[in-house]
Amino acid sequence: MSDALEPVRSAGVVGLGSMGMGVALSLLRAGFRVVGCDLDAAKCMSLVTHGGEAAGSPADVGRRVDRVIVLVATAEQAEEVLFGAEGVAGTLAKGGVVVLSTSVPPDMAAAVGCRLAERDLLMLDAPVGGGPVRAAEGRMVVMASGPEDAFARAADLIAAASGTLHRVGTEHGQGSAVKAVEQMLTGIHAAAVAEATAFGVRAGVDPQRLAEIIAAGPFHIPSQRPLSIVGTDLGSVMDAARRMTVPTPLAASALQLFTMAAAVGLGRESDGALVRIFDRLAGNPQEG
Repeated sequence: MSDALEPVRSAGVVGLGSMGMGVALSLLRAGFRVVGCDLDAAKCMSLVTHGGEAAGSPADVGRRVDRVIVLVATAEQAEEVLFGAEGVAGTLAKGGVVVLSTSVPPDMAAAVGCRLAERDLLMLDAPVGGGPVRAAEGRMVVMASGPEDAFARAADLIAAASGTLHRVGTEHGQGSAVKAVEQMLTGIHAAAVAEATAFGVRAGVDPQRLAEIIAAGPFHIPSQRPLSIVGTDLGSVMDAARRMTVPTPLAASALQLFTMAAAVGLGRESDGALVRIFDRLAGNPQEG
């Protein structure tokens, strides 16, 4: 029997927010060497206290590992950490893998995949869902698409960080399209629940009791994300739909409701606060 030690598996995580930190910690628990990077130095130090390594820039991450998960907050940030002056793509060795888990428009994911391929780099278009708690527990949902060799190279990363993997297809952009569908349904559903709840309250049902019944029913899909973020996601999906000439009348109506919520100072609240907009319109009693 050989006493040779198994080689240490390494991975980089660019973006150590609530989701990215969860991924990094899940990888550490699975025995990976993890190199992380974030603009917030405190988050980098938090990773170090848990056994990870801090990098000074995305480019530094690319020099130290050959597989990198990108989980920054916006598409613009993803562009910068990949292709900016200190981007991962400029230092990652040929044959390296980028797992793009930031939510970006499908056409952007497809374009990023092509640009990385020109540098002999592999990519998985792999947006995630499930929220910070599931990320911290290694139970995220991953919606991924890309070439078979990219899936093979990133399989152990995804297994360590997720509870469910949906393999969408082989083309970049397909994973992001499924994420966009989820974002659209989340926004439309939240608006529908708010509208229906206001109707029920107007009809005389106790608001708290109605909320309990809705939460217990099969038609409730709660989202604990701030309304401002859900609204931004919905707007991004509608922009992509316009470029594809796909009509989205329900999403457009829902987006107006999120815009109204932001205008009256509810942007930091979760989707349950949307009902306050309809309560005002319906003349229902107001909280506080």
